[in-house]
Amino acid sequence: MDSPPLSVGFVMVHTSPLDVPGTKDAGGMNVVVSAQADALARAGHRVHIYTRRSDESSPERVELPSGVTVVHLDAGPARLLAKGEHEGVIAEFERALAAELASEPTQILHAEHWFSGIAALEPARAAGIPLVQSYHSIAAAPETPLTEGERPESPGRLAGERLLAHEVDLVIAVSEAERHTVLDRFGADPARVRVVPLGVDTELFHPVLGGESDEQRDWLEHGGRPEVLVVGRLHPLKGFDLAIEAVAAIPEDSRPVLRIVGAPPPDGDDHARELHEAVARHGMIATTAFDGALRRGELAERIRRATILLIPSHTETFGLVALEASASGIPVIARDTGGLREAVLNGETGVLVSGDDPADWAGAIEKLLADPELLASMGAKAREHALSTSWESSAEHLLEAYRALLASR
Repeated sequence: MDSPPLSVGFVMVHTSPLDVPGTKDAGGMNVVVSAQADALARAGHRVHIYTRRSDESSPERVELPSGVTVVHLDAGPARLLAKGEHEGVIAEFERALAAELASEPTQILHAEHWFSGIAALEPARAAGIPLVQSYHSIAAAPETPLTEGERPESPGRLAGERLLAHEVDLVIAVSEAERHTVLDRFGADPARVRVVPLGVDTELFHPVLGGESDEQRDWLEHGGRPEVLVVGRLHPLKGFDLAIEAVAAIPEDSRPVLRIVGAPPPDGDDHARELHEAVARHGMIATTAFDGALRRGELAERIRRATILLIPSHTETFGLVALEASASGIPVIARDTGGLREAVLNGETGVLVSGDDPADWAGAIEKLLADPELLASMGAKAREHALSTSWESSAEHLLEAYRALLASR
């Protein structure tokens, strides 16, 4: 006998599933939540995503093609907020969420990021709804290196993340690395921290097609440079400054094009300016492109036309773009840290690099660029690896966790 469909509410205070990843504070979390929510809705479950209204013109509800309903709640001014400002609107969001749940209950609440967890904690308790928490990124104390995590954007984050690890009914991690961080840093109960693997859209992210492949080969044969791509918000945590230094360390006559895809967060223009200045300082203006944020279809095309994807992030709970590159048949060079160790199969689908020495990163880039057979072999293995994942499978794992939680109450 088939189990009855569930009603699930995702909570996203500081960013909307309607935002383009790489803009505002939208990133991998937006992709993950949207993809899992869509997959659940297509499987027949009732899915709502509760988010803060950041634009006066946003309607109260938006029905997505998959059947997901996005609900805009009023909390603070209806404008874009810097990430650190969101702590100040949590109480208002909490009241708005409680009112929404009173009029239209749900069986499961799943909070995304610590802002959302704190905002959902009391409404979930009051309504008797189990609360699931996903962190997506975990902050570290300001005096620690970036490899320990991003800096807290507001005073309550460190205490808030720890509180949630002990108060929610279940923590969903995106990787074993994130699960270990939650257990080690917060002392959470291992029985209440579960990994749900991520997926990738292998129809959207695919290798170059025949015509594209011929065009790419002709470009290289006629003096075109191979392309190293980095993708993400222009934020210090992403390590794009290291990407620039690494490419600059490659001799000019064999230096690849560096393409940077992403936009700064609302309060991050200073770092974006520093990146532009670094490019100019190294004389790389002619061989570096800043594309800004791209929509998903544009990003997929950009990835499959690259030669290598570089991920120099100081830390990543997983690094979804690595899986998207793999699906596109593109090898990944990534930092040997956190969830990237699970996203990249070292020596098979890409290469893991330790430390911050630009020479080490440059060496990894040069080694792959000098060996077309190795590039092709890694690309083929990467595609094969990506095909073993899907958002439908990810949603099934999520659903299994939800049902187990409901059965235990």
